[in-house]
Amino acid sequence: MGLTADVDLETYAIDGLVPTRHVAAGSVDDVVAAIREANETRTAVVLWGGGTRIGVGDPPRRYDVALDLRGLAGIVAHEPADLTITVLAGTTMSALSDVLRPHGQRWPVEVAHPGRATVGGTLAGAAGGPSRYRYFHPRDRTIGCQAVLGDGTLTRAGGRVVKNVTGYDLTRLYSGSYGTLAALVELTLKLEPIPERTLTLRADLPDPSFGYRATRELLRARHQLDAIAMLMGDVGEDICPTWTALYVRLAGTGAVVDRLRTAVGSHAPFIEAPDDVWARIAALPADAPLSLRAVWPTAKALELYPQRAVWYPGVDVMHVMDDEIEPDQLRSLRAAVEAVSGALVVERAPADLRRAVGTWGTPRVPAVISERLRSAFDPNGVLAPGRMP
Repeated sequence: MGLTADVDLETYAIDGLVPTRHVAAGSVDDVVAAIREANETRTAVVLWGGGTRIGVGDPPRRYDVALDLRGLAGIVAHEPADLTITVLAGTTMSALSDVLRPHGQRWPVEVAHPGRATVGGTLAGAAGGPSRYRYFHPRDRTIGCQAVLGDGTLTRAGGRVVKNVTGYDLTRLYSGSYGTLAALVELTLKLEPIPERTLTLRADLPDPSFGYRATRELLRARHQLDAIAMLMGDVGEDICPTWTALYVRLAGTGAVVDRLRTAVGSHAPFIEAPDDVWARIAALPADAPLSLRAVWPTAKALELYPQRAVWYPGVDVMHVMDDEIEPDQLRSLRAAVEAVSGALVVERAPADLRRAVGTWGTPRVPAVISERLRSAFDPNGVLAPGRMP
């Protein structure tokens, strides 16, 4: 571990706030030492991986040290027969794929910019993407972890075998904590075989309302889809020619994919599309100057669709990308989504807009519970204070 004076601290700025120091960790001991020192000196630390989701959260109340975990990378153990792998948290998603591919395996989690996104950041940032329809949340594919608490204590949760059920499943608590409860340093992941064949299909539809009906019909038929997404608005003429494009991915044996191709084709006029389009779809919200993640349980809220959006049916998550939205409009949209028991998170936005409306909306966890969790895991509030409600 060491201070790196030659690093441009501006590259670690968050919402205009620049740290006074940068620390690069190359081992678990480095992370423990850095956080223990921060706890003793009451120094505020923000954890950095690939930075693909570092913008999610309210501006930090204090920001003294950028703790870079990208040097904490590599494979700890791989058990191909058990479909598990243990990796250091700074391992990038693409590096993980490169290790698993020769074994015909994968961690079925798709995120924006896998060459930069780290495994630890993917879990801590609750990163979503096309694969969630079939393979659920990254936390559902993580069976254990090591984490450093805010006082520098190194802890372990879960295990390295799929059947381990000892103790509380803290990996689920750390998921979506955005580095405010603990620093993830090692993760054990549950893998899947790479399918024999994949096929991506696209249907160009007249409008989002038509697309919604076609999508619901497709989902009610319970076809075994590998991924599904609907694009709306000006997100790229080559991937959304008619301002509404429905994408599905089929995976399995050749015979299964052929059967599904015929069945899916009865619901909409699908044509074949390149498989690499899913990487572009996953990156759309991450690359937009303004991106809102709306989650709702009912169809009614889809009537609120904006000019540009990516909707993941089945998990009912929509990424709204409206560069022109004003604070009052955003408040109205959030109120409408929350009125149907949904939530709207400002994932990317100019600092002034984020400060005006807040990142998270109405908290779903009572404040007393949040405070107790924070005091238990980070008693002196050194890990990204102010980022979470």
